[in-house]
Amino acid sequence: MAQLTQDQITEGLARLDGWEQEREGSAIRRTVEMPDFMSGIHLVTSIAHAAEEAGHHPDIDIRYNRITFHQTTHSSGGLTEADMELAARIDELVSDALARS
Repeated sequence: MAQLTQDQITEGLARLDGWEQEREGSAIRRTVEMPDFMSGIHLVTSIAHAAEEAGHHPDIDIRYNRITFHQTTHSSGGLTEADMELAARIDELVSDALARS
């Protein structure tokens, strides 16, 4: 899978909600604050199912009700279109989870 150019990354981030490029440039991340621990765990579970369907998986850091998602394509050593697609799906699931909270 081909790595994205910096222009493609910038364009992709403009379409996403709250994602930023990490300093090294090879990953993007978003942190979400949920109302409580269990709502965060439910969100992570829904994202895990979406990631399995996509065959592409984020790195997830859970700190009580704060969840940080890191997206990169390890096999290519950088960001690919699959990262932007999964980040957009994560945005949808976060929005749905927050609306239910």
